[in-house]
Amino acid sequence: MEAKKLIKTLGFKPKENTSELFHKEYNSYAIEVDFEKKQFNFGNKIEAGRETTQNFSQPENWVVLECVDRLLEKGYQPENIILEKNTPLVMERVAGGWIFW
Repeated sequence: MEAKKLIKTLGFKPKENTSELFHKEYNSYAIEVDFEKKQFNFGNKIEAGRETTQNFSQPENWVVLECVDRLLEKGYQPENIILEKNTPLVMERVAGGWIFW
């Protein structure tokens, strides 16, 4: 599905006097899709461990956008959503190899 058609289907509207910036509001919170900058703005309450999910570079980032949209639509609080949380990698040597967690 073409990207602008997708976001319109999700309920995003063009911001006033623009054709490349779309937004959607959820109970006094908003997220934006910027086609000029090719990025998603999930606002300041949704935590993003890395910025890799906030651009158009990978098709799966559109899935992330749709998932965030659905969570907010269902009433999840934006401060309870974390995208790609940074977690430390732990390695331990065991008989026959390594364990990573």
